[in-house]
Amino acid sequence: MKKHNLKLLTAAICITITTTIRAQVQLSIGPEAGFSAAGLYSADDDVFAGINGHFGGTLHLQFGNYLAVRPSVLFKLGSMTNTDYDDFKISMTRISVPIPVMYSYIFGNNSNLFAGLGPNLMYALSGKTKDGSESRNISFGSNPGQWKPLDVGLHVKGGFQFPGGIAISTFCNFGFTNLANNGDKVKTLDAIGFSVGYMFGGSED
Repeated sequence: MKKHNLKLLTAAICITITTTIRAQVQLSIGPEAGFSAAGLYSADDDVFAGINGHFGGTLHLQFGNYLAVRPSVLFKLGSMTNTDYDDFKISMTRISVPIPVMYSYIFGNNSNLFAGLGPNLMYALSGKTKDGSESRNISFGSNPGQWKPLDVGLHVKGGFQFPGGIAISTFCNFGFTNLANNGDKVKTLDAIGFSVGYMFGGSED
C-alpha cells in the first residue's frame, strides 16, 4: 500500500513539474539572414578573409523570465581571399548550427533583449580553391590532403527583438577544430556577423 501511494505521489509530482515548466515556456520561430566577416587562418600566418552570407531559420525557447535557448540552422556561403596574395581564394558552402544558451529578458511590451553563448557545429557541403585562373575542388574526409568537414566551435550572440517580431543580432564564431589532416593547422573565425530575422509566436506553450 505504501509503495502504491509513493508511486502516486511521484507521478503527481512529475505531472506538476511538467505542467509548471510547460506553462512557463514560450516558443517562437522564424527566418534569419545576414552576413559575417568570415575567415580561415593557419599556423603559417596565412589568413583568408571575406564577407560570407547566411540564411535559414531560428528557434527561440524562453524558460521563465531570464533563460532561453536560441538555436539556428543556417546555410553559409561565400569566398575568402588570401590577405597577402589576392589571386588565391577559398570558397565554401557550409551548414552552421549554433546553439547558444542565453540571458533573455522580455519587457512588458513583449520586446526581448538576449545575449549568451554556446556550441556551434559547422559542416562543409562543398569547397573550392582558386589560384589565379586555376581552380580545384576541396576534398573532405579523414585522409591526408583532405579537409575535415565538421568544425566544432564557440558561438557568442546578442541582440534585440522588437515587439512586432523583427529581431536584430550580432555574433562571433570561433572554430576549435583543426580542419587540416596533413599536420598543418587551419581553423575558422567569424570575426563579427550581423543577422536580421522575423519571429512568429512567443505565446505560452
